[in-house]
Amino acid sequence: MTIKQYDFIIIGTGPAGLAAAMTAIKSNKKVLVLEKEGSLGGVCVNTGTFPSKTLREAVLHLTGHLKRKVFEEDYCSTRDAEISMERLKLRLYNVRQQEHSIIGAQLERNGIDIIRGNACFKDPHTLLVNQIEDGENIEVRSEKIIIATGSQPRNPSDVPFDHETIVDSTSILNIKHIPKSLIIMGGGVIGSEYATIFAALGVKVTLFDRGDRLLKFLDHEISTELQKHFPRDNVEYIKSCGDFSIKKVNGNARVTLENGPEYTAECLFFALGREANTASLTIDNASIKLNEYHYIEVNDLYQTSTPHIYAVGDVIGWPSLAATSIVQGRLAALNALKSRVESFPTIFPFGIYTIPEISYVGITEEEAHERDYKFVIGKCMYHELPRGQISGECEGMLKMIVHSDTREILGVHIIGGGATEVIHIAQMALLHNAKIDIFIDNIFNYPTYSEALKIAALSASNQM
Repeated sequence: MTIKQYDFIIIGTGPAGLAAAMTAIKSNKKVLVLEKEGSLGGVCVNTGTFPSKTLREAVLHLTGHLKRKVFEEDYCSTRDAEISMERLKLRLYNVRQQEHSIIGAQLERNGIDIIRGNACFKDPHTLLVNQIEDGENIEVRSEKIIIATGSQPRNPSDVPFDHETIVDSTSILNIKHIPKSLIIMGGGVIGSEYATIFAALGVKVTLFDRGDRLLKFLDHEISTELQKHFPRDNVEYIKSCGDFSIKKVNGNARVTLENGPEYTAECLFFALGREANTASLTIDNASIKLNEYHYIEVNDLYQTSTPHIYAVGDVIGWPSLAATSIVQGRLAALNALKSRVESFPTIFPFGIYTIPEISYVGITEEEAHERDYKFVIGKCMYHELPRGQISGECEGMLKMIVHSDTREILGVHIIGGGATEVIHIAQMALLHNAKIDIFIDNIFNYPTYSEALKIAALSASNQM
């Protein structure tokens, strides 16, 4: 069997794998990318970030949700009749196809080889690939290997998934019709995003959370604000649900809680956790270790327990964001090239695409208390923001945590229109240890969502 030799082999074509491949090829290395699926882009493009965010935008557009305060007489339940799962899936298909073309063109334009097939380690430098196209096995070798295989839904064996009535984050995109009622198990990011998306469609959603607060890593006021503004009041949130059992009964999904209550819905979406895609890699043949959470264990350079093999993205666990995965992929390739120029950023934003959307950077009010900081809180409520009134997005707030002695900005938390865009201005301020005066003393376009930073800074200053 002929063995093909490369300088770099990257397993996976998600954001982390693509960033690693592009970094390596720009250093004139011979690069091969392996993709086990028929489509490029990994979970991000095919079942994760792209589909869920595309679905959200399509729902907002088709339901007129964001404009309901502008033309209230046009916003009524009859709009729902115009929306079907087929129409939404067509939009998802079109966006995915465009992204597949873009990724394929990037790889071809930059001279990166791609083999579609399932890869597994034969030894620490050799991979055996079963090709999708013809089913033949080939061997490829490389001095440097980067694993970027992502993650998949954690589907416990005691949950009777049929991927029609009882679904996971992959199969929910393939349901045949919009259900009238939906149970979501899991109050994390995925569960919360889909809960608000389906609520905006008019679906009655019951959201179960094992924790005692929705999205408990958020600042407490932001998660409270989200609950206050669930679309159409269509989400019933049940915290601290405890243990439960799931059954399919008469074509519906039924959840029975340990303490007795039962809940039934047309569809159940199980969104309690994900797990690393490592099962098919035979990583033992490369002496790669997993950590206590069954993700690939890496050091600060993204090296696995086998130094010439690196791992990046969701396969290594937290923070499991597309944005951070891109940076990890780039840094891993630079480390492998022995030309590392920077470390992973310590300050970066989180974006949560619920309705309304959420984004934050820096510390929460709770963390400020834990660190015994002297601080004040400045706020701008969206219903008092001119842009909020004009656009109809008057739900939400911007919250700024400020050190009361130094006037330094410690954290910014936003829920409402433009949150995931405006947060980058706050991010730049935190990166440069800026004081609130940078917002107070400068001019913002009017009316804009960004003006909320100025109003919150003034609010904080008035308390000093």
